[in-house]
Amino acid sequence: MKKLLGIVVLGLLLGGNAYAGVNEPGITSIAGCDRGLKSVNKKFIKKHLKKLSKKNENSVLYASCNYDNYSWAVNKGKDLEKLHKKTYKQCTKYSKKHTGKECFLYAVNEEIVWKYDKAKASTIAKTKIADAKMLLEKQKELDMKKRRFFKDQPDVNDDYQIHFIYLISQDGKDREWDINGKMEKYLIEMNEIMLRETAKKSKGEGQKYKFDYRKDGNLDITFVRLSKNLKDLHKYRNQNIAPFLWMNKFNNPKKIYYTFADMKSVDGGEAGVPMGSTYLGSKHNNSKQQVMKITLHELHHAQGGGFNCVPGMSNTNAHWKNRDQNNQLGHGLALGKTYIHEEKGCPQLIDSVYLTPTSKDPYDPFKLICLNKWGKYNHPKLLKAREKQASDLRNGKWNYANGGSGCKFSYWDQMSGMKLFDDQQALKAYNIKKDNH
Repeated sequence: MKKLLGIVVLGLLLGGNAYAGVNEPGITSIAGCDRGLKSVNKKFIKKHLKKLSKKNENSVLYASCNYDNYSWAVNKGKDLEKLHKKTYKQCTKYSKKHTGKECFLYAVNEEIVWKYDKAKASTIAKTKIADAKMLLEKQKELDMKKRRFFKDQPDVNDDYQIHFIYLISQDGKDREWDINGKMEKYLIEMNEIMLRETAKKSKGEGQKYKFDYRKDGNLDITFVRLSKNLKDLHKYRNQNIAPFLWMNKFNNPKKIYYTFADMKSVDGGEAGVPMGSTYLGSKHNNSKQQVMKITLHELHHAQGGGFNCVPGMSNTNAHWKNRDQNNQLGHGLALGKTYIHEEKGCPQLIDSVYLTPTSKDPYDPFKLICLNKWGKYNHPKLLKAREKQASDLRNGKWNYANGGSGCKFSYWDQMSGMKLFDDQQALKAYNIKKDNH
């Protein structure tokens, strides 16, 4: 077996290569994955040792590693060329779902051929970074268009504001919603609907959302192109979008950052404090009316709603127990009890700092949800949810339910619970890829 192994490995390292990654041993550091991969290979060899010896077969294992998350494929056979291509193809399929990294040869029979070569790995990494920077610079030149802004423009006041972003993936088609007037038209019309519906519900003066305007009187809309292709994004796009916004300084605690993300998604929209997205390429957004409905719905979540203390609200998922309701936190334009109710110690949307005229006693969703400073909001259901969340997190059990929607600019630290992003944690969150199929 060992003699055969030596011949096979030599053949692998000297043989031709028709496809990138096939017959190519890995050279990068995989310290977080190595132990698990060794165990996988050892078990496979042990299970098939007799067949490998008697039938003169060999086994190969290909692997992909991203930090401590790995995927792999292992097979046995006599035809080495077919064996390698088959196993590499399987590994590539799995890695697209689980790691987002390329597959390389990890082991041949019992021998581990993935050897960390610091110098080569560094050279490859530098080349990839340089190539990526060059492509980004070329794309930036193409994105430069008249009346387009790539940063949040100077504010006309220091009040709370909702800042809007037209966002696409790295390979996304730019339909210019930020500069052709379409996005601004939708949002202004949507805010007039908000004024109408709040006036109906409060039986008095209506309220509008505080949008972020430029000094020239136009809506301040920023253009953002992600540094990932659509296929490399998480199934739930905000898992990548939220940390990317943070890293690019869209993290003023007195703002909600809301994107019209021009891409396909399983969701029509999704939000938490203090950011959200409406996915223009979703099948759920097939008309202007639907885009406005979903945006109004998600803006509730971007302000902490629906709080579990609101009558009829779920205790765990920030939605109605009966989701088939014709209001903004359901599937309509009208306002329900999330806007105004009589529950003491329970936030209501009418008091949000993001509405004008502003309540005399407003609540700041960022302080409540992201900083966990609830103040007077001590409804028994809220207290119970926060106590359970804290207990679960201390015991190593994931629990996002804090009584309202979650904080999109946070991560779970197992030692101290939910914590706000810093740049390092935001980068880590942006680069982690999970199943997107």
